[in-house]
Amino acid sequence: MVYASGFVKRYARMLGLDQEEILEEFKRASGKRETRDDETQVSKPVRDKLNVPIKNLMAGLVFLIVVIWMGTYLVDYLANRGPTNQGTPPPITNNGAKPGGDQDEPPVAEGVNLKITGKELCWIRATVDGELIPDTMLQPGEVKEIKAEESIQLHLGNAGGVQIEYNGEDMGVPGDRGQTLRLEFPPPV
Repeated sequence: MVYASGFVKRYARMLGLDQEEILEEFKRASGKRETRDDETQVSKPVRDKLNVPIKNLMAGLVFLIVVIWMGTYLVDYLANRGPTNQGTPPPITNNGAKPGGDQDEPPVAEGVNLKITGKELCWIRATVDGELIPDTMLQPGEVKEIKAEESIQLHLGNAGGVQIEYNGEDMGVPGDRGQTLRLEFPPPV
């Protein structure tokens, strides 16, 4: 009844008629009477309800930010501590050697030199001589060179998305597409 009364008042105002007279006529015709107290009691809770979602929205937004931050932290923590596919690169072969014949010793390279070429998007984390270098997102076609005196530990987020050269020797693609892989150069003996 309150909504209908409000509609009748607004409609009367729009037509330029006396709002109170039209409202009284509407109430007589409908057979119901209501007081001004009923109207204020109904409209006040509606007004109060409009303020609640804004507070809830702000609280929800803060909660969402905290959850995203904690989720990112947790994923990073689990990625570094969880089970990983430990792999070693294939052994270096002397491509110029003839099977069964005298083979020359492979050339000894000074230090560890990696050339990583992106075939697909790949996340890379490297530890060079025990020092962690900033993570990298290697784009397709992009080349990253990493040099070390003693060793490089490499963590790949998409082992099938890169091609690796180790001390000038093409190692190919170290794993499957989407595979997380940890490699160590030089390989453990």
